[in-house]
Amino acid sequence: MFDNDLIDLFFTNPLDWDKNSYKFNREEKDMHPYSILTQKDKVIITHNILGINKSDIKLSLNTENKVTYIQIEGNTKDALTNKTYSISSRFNLDVNELDLTKVSSKAENGLLYIIIPKKVELPKEKQNLTINIQ
Repeated sequence: MFDNDLIDLFFTNPLDWDKNSYKFNREEKDMHPYSILTQKDKVIITHNILGINKSDIKLSLNTENKVTYIQIEGNTKDALTNKTYSISSRFNLDVNELDLTKVSSKAENGLLYIIIPKKVELPKEKQNLTINIQ
C-alpha cells in the first residue's frame, strides 16, 4: 500500500492560492481596463497597463473614416517568466470638443493617464475682436 504522505505529494500542489483572502481595489480591471473622468477643462483616460514598461508604449492619433482615435499599443517581454504582456486599445475622440494639440500622458503604478484638454470657447462678446499689432 501507498503511504498517504506520498500520495499527497503526487496529487496536491505544493503551493495553493487562497482565493477567499484575495482583495484588490482597482476600477480598471481586465475586462474593463479603463476609466474616463470628465472635468470642466479636460478629460482624463486612465488605462491599465500592468506588466508593460512605459518605454514600450506608443500613443498615436489616427483618423479613419472621418473618426479620430487615440491608439495605445505596446508589449513587454518579462525576463523572469518569459511571458509577453501587451496592449492594443483605442478611443474615439470628439475633435470639436477636445484640443488634440495639447494631449499629454504619464505612466505610473501600472496605469497610463492620458490628459486631453477641452477646447476653450471665447464668450460671444469676445469672438469678434480687433487685435492690435505691436
